[in-house]
Amino acid sequence: MSKPSYFKVPKCLKHKEARKIITDLVRNMNEKGLFTESDVPNLCRMAIAYDMYLSCVDIIYSEGGGMTMKNLKGELVKRPEVNIMRESWSQYLELAKEYGLTTRSKGLIKSLKADDETKSPIENFI
Repeated sequence: MSKPSYFKVPKCLKHKEARKIITDLVRNMNEKGLFTESDVPNLCRMAIAYDMYLSCVDIIYSEGGGMTMKNLKGELVKRPEVNIMRESWSQYLELAKEYGLTTRSKGLIKSLKADDETKSPIENFI
């Protein structure tokens, strides 16, 4: 008998929204019997990426909401948080697609299920 899968939300998450998204996803996967131990690293990575994205948004808006800043020479440059925010969002989105959290991936997953349920011509004949 296999040991039940267990997921613990990373302690480093600062935003309730990131915690809620991951706990809801894990709960949903558990209810459907889809959650396995192999999902734990990806879900941790996804939670941390989303939390980092939210942290960068907080920093940018606390500094006036601009995507640029002046460096020590007085030149206008892109804020470093913008790059981190973009990379974090890309990482989150990559994993969200795997778990069917985007509109398109939901449709693809549903169409795969529909294909599985249809019988082949040989199955209909038998």
